Amino acid sequence: MLPRSIAVLLAIVACQSPALTADSESPKSHVRVNLVGYLPADTKVAVVFSHERVEDGFAVVHSETGASVYEGKLASSPAPGWGKFEHYYVADFSKVTAEGNYELRLDSGARSTSFRIGDDAYGNHQADLLLFMRQQRCGYNPYLDMACHRLDGRTAYGPRPAESFIDASGGWHDAGDQLKYLITSSFATAAMLLAYELEPDKFGDIVDDMGRPRANGIADVLDEAKWGLDWMLKLHPTPDELYHQVADDRDHNGWKWPNDDSSDYGWGPNSYRVAYAADGKPQGLAKYQSKSTGMANLAGRYAAAMTMAARIWRTELGDHVYAARCLQAAKEVYSLGKRHEGFQQGNSYGAPYRYEEDTWADDMEWGAAELFKATGEVDYLDDAKRYAEIIGDTSWMPLEKAGHYQMYPFINIGHFALYPLVDKEFQGKLAGYYRSGIDATVARAEQNAFGIGVPFIWCSNNLATALATQVLLYEQMTGDRQHHDHLLAQRDWLLGRNPWGTSMFTGIPRDGERPIDVHTSLWKLGKMDVPGGLVDGPVYAEVYNSLKGLHLENPDEFAEFQNDFVVYHDDIGDYSTNEPTMDGTAGAVYLMAHFGTPDPTSPRRSARQKQLSMSEGGVVRGPRDEKRLAMVFTGGSYGEGAVTILDALENRGLRGSFFVTGDYLAMADQAPILRRMIDGGHYLGPHSHAHLLYAPWEDRSRSLVTEREFKEDLEANLAELRKLGACQTSPVYFIPPYEYYIDQHSKWSGEMGCVLFNFTPGSGSNRDWAPESHRSFRPSKQIAQEILDFEAREPDGLNGFLLLLHLGSDRKDKMPPHVGPLLDELIARGYAFARVDELLGSPQAATP
Repeated sequence: MLPRSIAVLLAIVACQSPALTADSESPKSHVRVNLVGYLPADTKVAVVFSHERVEDGFAVVHSETGASVYEGKLASSPAPGWGKFEHYYVADFSKVTAEGNYELRLDSGARSTSFRIGDDAYGNHQADLLLFMRQQRCGYNPYLDMACHRLDGRTAYGPRPAESFIDASGGWHDAGDQLKYLITSSFATAAMLLAYELEPDKFGDIVDDMGRPRANGIADVLDEAKWGLDWMLKLHPTPDELYHQVADDRDHNGWKWPNDDSSDYGWGPNSYRVAYAADGKPQGLAKYQSKSTGMANLAGRYAAAMTMAARIWRTELGDHVYAARCLQAAKEVYSLGKRHEGFQQGNSYGAPYRYEEDTWADDMEWGAAELFKATGEVDYLDDAKRYAEIIGDTSWMPLEKAGHYQMYPFINIGHFALYPLVDKEFQGKLAGYYRSGIDATVARAEQNAFGIGVPFIWCSNNLATALATQVLLYEQMTGDRQHHDHLLAQRDWLLGRNPWGTSMFTGIPRDGERPIDVHTSLWKLGKMDVPGGLVDGPVYAEVYNSLKGLHLENPDEFAEFQNDFVVYHDDIGDYSTNEPTMDGTAGAVYLMAHFGTPDPTSPRRSARQKQLSMSEGGVVRGPRDEKRLAMVFTGGSYGEGAVTILDALENRGLRGSFFVTGDYLAMADQAPILRRMIDGGHYLGPHSHAHLLYAPWEDRSRSLVTEREFKEDLEANLAELRKLGACQTSPVYFIPPYEYYIDQHSKWSGEMGCVLFNFTPGSGSNRDWAPESHRSFRPSKQIAQEILDFEAREPDGLNGFLLLLHLGSDRKDKMPPHVGPLLDELIARGYAFARVDELLGSPQAATP
């Protein structure tokens, strides 16, 4: 989003205002929580602040009944506060994990708004963000059911004669204005594609490609991404042409409906608009010129988005024609970027304000990495590594001020895309780049009671979203969760744990404090409250006070919480903090989906479910169409083979899936091994708490446990695992004790947010528990050979297999030493390995 009338002076306030004394006879405490809620395993910390010292205890109570479920004491925040309030405290209620709606109440009577704890706390808010994206569409807008800007546009710069017509219709309006930028749209498109690849089950199908309310068999996030892709393809009409902007600040001439645009670019109101060609040189049709030096920033992001699209449309949707078109465009535009290294900035006309992006190697790294995945051409990999080292850890994260969108995108996804393609040494370098930036924000977060780690430059909410996303991607790359609480603090800030107690997304939560009086024509002219838009967010008070043309149209509802450090207003007159942006919203889609629940209308989930083999309601085999399997290890009373197994996996760069009982968790010598499982990126899940026998061996028609016994036992197992940092995402995969169950147990598991699965029968691998005296005993070497013999004779081999082995047993002939050679032989036979959640659910990249 570009400002309507002024530049941004992105400066930090060096000191905070002194705390003021409350003038009320009974000082009031303010309680701030995440208004949407928390997953059961989340660290849950409320912030309390007041003018005077508070010595209250607090209680977490059921919103409906008022019954207390947890009591604690406030702890003084070690970090300083901001502005008017002198005393800050934290209330940690992480021990509350039971599903329900709650309030946090202080002894003095102050209370929070209601919030939810549960696996369903975030529901499908990712769909709200996509709704906001649809109402930003240019061309046909399904939210408004109107068409606009069909005459975009007439050229400036580039190889064609000035004012030549090219079809640049479509795309998205950038924010509350009606400009269109490749700078932001390329990132928005790629960000939505990345969200789909990382969380495919979270996206449903309720609209068609035009945004109309009719399912079309394609996830809505892909429909929305394709709206961007189609526009981007129009901006590249020939191999040597790329256009980067439609319209300019002549748009900023008052509130208007998009189909009745009063702006005039020389061809009359509501007519043709200028389309700027990328040429890598300073541009500007009037007084003000950009500082452009190249076009690699645009080219790299364009290539990344198009290559990701080619992969998805080919493998997921079977549209080889569209996939080929996208891949060809990616190659051509990437080539333009290599020939014109440098950055293309946005253009202004009557004011010196523009998108000031001046980084580009991060974008080329991303594009090159994706192209290498698609083509296998080593030159792309070499390029990606070179660009990765050029950009290194360059980012906004250690800075307190920066130009408007200077270091854009606000996260370098190129490092994440490249990570699985390089050796361990280079992986360490890439992870170090991410960690360096995150650590800088941790240091900043320690300086305030809210734990927010971003500088309050314009679009600070975009920075918070990018920081949270970078932590999530870093965790996927490394398995290192040391920054997870920092991630949650950024999420909670965006959703209400901030001085103003407001969410930063329109319409979220639906019945709580959220932006309403936002800086958009739809609100001004039609009072349309469109859910899902991420607003710009708080800015330094010095920045706010420096801006021209700002005014509040209504009394400031947050006046009590404004200060000389940072401000936020829910007022249409404050375009600096309260304007929702298209690219900021798109950048938050993955974050919201990560915490959200699977969507029952997800085409990806439905298609994948059809590929799974089931028994008694539990999954017993994954898809058979790929040579991919999961190594599953269970542990109860024995765990002597765990280190050997972990060594075998990690020496080969593989990740396994481990499922343990309460007995295993209670063994002191296994504690560092459990930590190693989590830190190494392996899946760690439940195998029941007390290792109950669920059904008679001879009669699978009845249960030996009641529903209450079943759920209490499994919940105890989950609670212990969550304390370790495991079972953080939904759904949780669960293998039953004794690998024995009936359909009823599968249903009960599902009600608890767990997917019950069992080993794939046939290979005989599960016999490795049997001691020498047992009739099922087989020598370990024979078990390994029989697995390989089974693979050779079966038509589908071990495709989709859930191959079960045990972490230990009381037999003398141990199986764990044979795991390494077994893995080597399966690798030689062409198998890739995935965690259980990857094989049965989210298609994370499997390790070859």
